[in-house]
Amino acid sequence: MHDFTSTVVLANAARTIGIVLGVLLLLVFAIVIAFNMRKGRAEVGSEIELAANRKPYLDDDELETKKLDRTLGAGLVLLAVIGIAFPLYWLAEPSRQTNAVSAFQEEAVARGENIYINAAQCASCHGPNGVGGVANYTITDPATGDYVAAVSWRAPALNTVMYRYTPEQVTLVLQYGRGFSPMPAWGSLGGGPLTDQQLADVIAYLTSIQLPADQSKAEVQAELDKTCGADAAGNCTVADGAYKTLGEAIFNLGYADSFAGGAYSCGRCHTKGWSYGKAQVPGGGGFGPNMTGGSEIRQFPTAAQQIAFVSAYPKAGTSYGVQGLSSGRMGSFGVNPNAVDPKTAIMQPDQVMLTQDQIAAVVAYERSL
Repeated sequence: MHDFTSTVVLANAARTIGIVLGVLLLLVFAIVIAFNMRKGRAEVGSEIELAANRKPYLDDDELETKKLDRTLGAGLVLLAVIGIAFPLYWLAEPSRQTNAVSAFQEEAVARGENIYINAAQCASCHGPNGVGGVANYTITDPATGDYVAAVSWRAPALNTVMYRYTPEQVTLVLQYGRGFSPMPAWGSLGGGPLTDQQLADVIAYLTSIQLPADQSKAEVQAELDKTCGADAAGNCTVADGAYKTLGEAIFNLGYADSFAGGAYSCGRCHTKGWSYGKAQVPGGGGFGPNMTGGSEIRQFPTAAQQIAFVSAYPKAGTSYGVQGLSSGRMGSFGVNPNAVDPKTAIMQPDQVMLTQDQIAAVVAYERSL
């Protein structure tokens, strides 16, 4: 009770002090106003004497001749300058905007390259300029977490990643990583160290290092000539070769010598152990679904349907084949998803992973598993 009474007394005292101070301020304000008004009465009617800058100006004759001519002449010159300068500025505006966009893009690419090489050290696994490489990885038992083996994992080339994936798909992988692989989560949403802007910069850099279409096709063909050497019927002719058909060679493109880190192959995702040189059942499933036992024939009643599926993988949530639902994780191997719409294209239509004949060959092999 005592504490409550003390609090009330203190509150009333503070309120009283505040009121007194407020009244005093109002009185001082009123006095200042009254003093200024009283002092101002003495100046009424005396502005000419008090204003030292008041002086006679030009007479009418001079104002309406020389002065007027000079003013009109200056206005005419100014109007001519405006009439010429504005169109010139307008003509330069489109190129200025284009150059600004280019400069912004170049800065993003430079930042992305720095992240790729230094900050995230992507080059240590995927190679300089995204040519593919090898990453050390420890395989553990998914059930117990016990050690299984230490392997050298083929990290895919990234200089064709925009041939088959959209920037959104690549960003998703960068954001959350690839489970059961050396690829960690780099984005902040996945618990990684990079911001969304930094991921966008990496995407800009990757886009800038994509191979020209002719170079990609030539490298793929050279690898197939070396590992298969298919005849007109699609049968491999390389003596003591590991593959019987062109489709099988394409399915495993890069397994023998880590060509492009397996970026062009199907086995890298659809065969367990493929990525670290210990392939198990071909097409038996891994990151991608099992293809054996006629599953592809059941999923795609005709080869044409499967070729279309492999060529232009549908967006996430889109249906395909027989009750198939796209997860959005597979790339498009025959149609570049970044060149479909000319208005937003960042790649050329001929920048594709495989030709239609090559896709047909690999589909024939998959349907035989």
